[in-house]
Amino acid sequence: MFNSITIEKEVSYMGRKDIYTIEQGDKSIPITHKVGGFMHKKEKAETKKLTHTDFRPIFDAFNELDFTKAWKESGDIVGYDGWTLKCTISNVSSETSVKLWCPAESPENPETTKLLQACEKVFSLFE
Repeated sequence: MFNSITIEKEVSYMGRKDIYTIEQGDKSIPITHKVGGFMHKKEKAETKKLTHTDFRPIFDAFNELDFTKAWKESGDIVGYDGWTLKCTISNVSSETSVKLWCPAESPENPETTKLLQACEKVFSLFE
């Protein structure tokens, strides 16, 4: 169980950082998308509210993740271009997160693939 999820998708060479915040609510689940970065300062945040039923597939996808496995799959990849994905799951005063450089879906990286698919469920709400 978790109280919030924060997903940060950053493409620094484009000056863009997308932040998705999910908060647990009593009556609905608000999901906010904010675009930031030096080239996107004037964009307004957008919030969508999902029912608990509509949110269930997203909850299940994140609840099944093992951040340690995803982190171990990332290996020694380092670069100066590309993008990063950071996902943080919080529960009251505890949190865990993983930050990956240029993650991609691949049969060799099943946990990273599950993470990307979970994040895509959130991203698709704002396309």
